[in-house]
Amino acid sequence: MQEPHTLFEAICDPENLLRAWQQVYAGRSQRARQRGAGADGITLAMWEQEAAARLSTLQTALRQQTYRPAPLLWFDVPRRGDPSPRRLGIPTITDRVAQRAVLHILEPLWEPIFLSCSHGFRPRRSVFTAIAHVLWYREQGLTWVLNADIADFFNTARHATLLAYLSPLGDERVLDLLAAWLNAGTEQPGQGLAQGAVLSPLLANIYLHAFDCALVGDGLALVRYADDFVIMCTDLPHAQRALVQAADTLATLDLALNGDKTTIVEFGPDFEFLGARFYE
Repeated sequence: MQEPHTLFEAICDPENLLRAWQQVYAGRSQRARQRGAGADGITLAMWEQEAAARLSTLQTALRQQTYRPAPLLWFDVPRRGDPSPRRLGIPTITDRVAQRAVLHILEPLWEPIFLSCSHGFRPRRSVFTAIAHVLWYREQGLTWVLNADIADFFNTARHATLLAYLSPLGDERVLDLLAAWLNAGTEQPGQGLAQGAVLSPLLANIYLHAFDCALVGDGLALVRYADDFVIMCTDLPHAQRALVQAADTLATLDLALNGDKTTIVEFGPDFEFLGARFYE
């Protein structure tokens, strides 16, 4: 079989689309297969009944550039200890398969570029690797912590900024596809990443890669998991300078710190990160 020559052709490759469908479907319980539909009402079980035909139709639509993502199905999920719910946007099964196919191609391009400080939604990384990273910094004598959260990141990330970071891909068809998903996955024009969409975690890490590079490049001991991060510091003045530096860097990305969830504390029981509480 001839190998695909462009990113877009690799995305549209039948084997890639089949693998994407298999991953969307894999591990779902019988009950889950009867539920989980997007705005079109088509469940996993319904999609499975005509999977071969649906994959063929999707491939044709992608190649002919007639594919258009459906609107997301939005709903709110309560968050423990937070009065504001998490807003989730669920794509249709077809859109999930298409996004997964793109993820297969883009993730291997970005993974070698991302820094080791980034732990969220990455292969072989997790909450546990982020916590281990924090503990490693503590062993190096960094006993003060800037514990921070980016204010409403998934609702305020700007599409133009993200697409500029993606432009080196050099394939306009891929960029147009990503732009279409961004536009379909927002409730405010020009900004937002839908929590619940397959590609949003990767796109979030791409958006925040510049933040990682700026702080690590300045010698700060950063550990980030999605929009939550800590900077480990030697003393209180060091942490205060890190706070200013982080805020200034976020401002260049049209982002800001969440003042209610940003604190400076000594390493110990007052420090909690990713659900873990730390003790001396």
